[in-house]
Amino acid sequence: MAQDDTRYHGPAWDLSSEYTGVEAPQLAQDLDAATALIARLVTLGPQLSATDGEKAVGTCRQASSLYQDAVKLLQNVETYLSCELSVDARHGAAKASLSRVRQMWSSLKQSYNPFELFLKLTTDELVERYLSADHTAPERFQLMEERKLKEHALSLAEEDLIVALGTDGPEAWGTLYDNLSGTVQCEVNGKTLGLAEAASLSQNEDESVRKAAFRGINAGWEKHEEAVASILNALSGWRHSVYKKRSAQKPMHFLDMPLHSGKIRRETLDAMMTAIGEAKELGQRSLRAQAKLLGKERLGPWDMFAPCPKKGAGDGWKKPTYAEAIDLIATAYGSVAPEMGEFVRMMAKNNWIEGRVGGSKRPGAYCTGFAKSRTPRVYMTYNGGMREVMTLAHELGHAFHSWVMRDLPVVQTYYPMTLAETASIFGETVVTNYLLGSGLDAAARLNVAWTAARQVDSFVLNIPARYEFEKRFYEQRPQGALAPEDFKKLMAASWETWYGDTLSEMDPMFWANKLHFSIADISFYNFPYTFGYLFSLGVYAQRERLRDKFFPAYVELLRETGRMTAEDVAAKHLGADLTKPDFWRQSLKVSKGSVEQLEAAAKA
Repeated sequence: MAQDDTRYHGPAWDLSSEYTGVEAPQLAQDLDAATALIARLVTLGPQLSATDGEKAVGTCRQASSLYQDAVKLLQNVETYLSCELSVDARHGAAKASLSRVRQMWSSLKQSYNPFELFLKLTTDELVERYLSADHTAPERFQLMEERKLKEHALSLAEEDLIVALGTDGPEAWGTLYDNLSGTVQCEVNGKTLGLAEAASLSQNEDESVRKAAFRGINAGWEKHEEAVASILNALSGWRHSVYKKRSAQKPMHFLDMPLHSGKIRRETLDAMMTAIGEAKELGQRSLRAQAKLLGKERLGPWDMFAPCPKKGAGDGWKKPTYAEAIDLIATAYGSVAPEMGEFVRMMAKNNWIEGRVGGSKRPGAYCTGFAKSRTPRVYMTYNGGMREVMTLAHELGHAFHSWVMRDLPVVQTYYPMTLAETASIFGETVVTNYLLGSGLDAAARLNVAWTAARQVDSFVLNIPARYEFEKRFYEQRPQGALAPEDFKKLMAASWETWYGDTLSEMDPMFWANKLHFSIADISFYNFPYTFGYLFSLGVYAQRERLRDKFFPAYVELLRETGRMTAEDVAAKHLGADLTKPDFWRQSLKVSKGSVEQLEAAAKA
């Protein structure tokens, strides 16, 4: 079947429940309402008096209500515009509106800075008074986390300046990368394709097509390598400058903010990386088994998403249509609890999933949600491969996570990236194990084992290699900006550290092609994925132990991810200490089973 057969493509999503278009009156009204709320916050600021504690607490409570209302409106509009631009990166009206929204975010943050700074630095007694109100009580966890950074706080004028300059600083650089990714053209076997279209060929059965797509994507990015190098240098340089400024009372390391955002301690990250370093050979074994099955001595970087080769008796994996993929995932999810299966079917019925193949679509996949309706949306490009089925299962896991939290106060739904991957990778694991136990023939079981083993090399090799690259880059950046050639050498060295001799060549343009390095509002968008993978395996292990009690316990765990640190969630729900390597080693034993299944198939 042809790779671009439209019968396998996913549908268009429906965003009309929020706005009927970029020029919709309701969208303009929401922005006007947000503008009015920001203006009220600005006038409230001068009323904040540090000398009158009781009055200050009352003023902060008023500010909180105004701020949360404005956040809901801006988030809703921004999500809608981002969704439109994901499907059509050239949408001029959406770009213009999004630029306005980002300016409004800057104004909102500046207007709320006085109250945020007061609550960060004031006495414990006044904080407790502030939290005693019904509408502010849900803020406890987030506020206490922010107070951990009080030694890095600057003056109000300095905090305002950082926010104000951020719009045309890091946010502008991040936007530039987004715009580039939607316009990069890739020449593949005589055809000009967009990035998303070219990336979909990475799963083609024909190695020559995969290799041509890989070369075309890299050549496309090489035309913009100076721009991407400037983006990475600017983002890192900006962050280093801010961290230095915040180090007057206590030194601030470039990992402090990613760790704070992930709601984990440095000991936890170090324990996880220690266990992964010990398991490096496990990921390399996965790649060697894949190479053997493909009849090669070593994989090429263009083989990283190659479909499982047909081997042995049986029909193997039948490429599913989108409807068949939904049915498969719903059935697998339903094996955990009927509610989970019903949720998947609801997402499909409501057209809350975007799966079309389009030349102007941005690459990648994600789950997002609307703040007003508290409804999720899933974005991806679906074309029927096993990888896309698992991507759909992954993103629907994210959506389910948001769905079970929809009745909570919004401030308690801001879970960190480390815990954000819990439900998504749990969803992938559920689908994988369902398939392995569903009576598939030998060839089809091989396909599932192939996909499961690929998770291992992804999370045990690729993600750590990204972390290694970014860490080395941030260590070098204070000495000066890096040139494209420097980035290529740094990336190659990081890949060699983790992949060893398992690949025929490294990917010299991965630093440019992987959008995670160019995200404006967060750095080190990497280790949380491996964290989530291993943490979710720990959660999945509770399924057999708890049996009928598992699903309500699982939902409760998800609901607490926005109001506890990752260490506290693990201690309460898993009885585990994340600061010790033992937990991570236990999870990696599950991964070992996936690799051994593939190795056995390779020897058969």
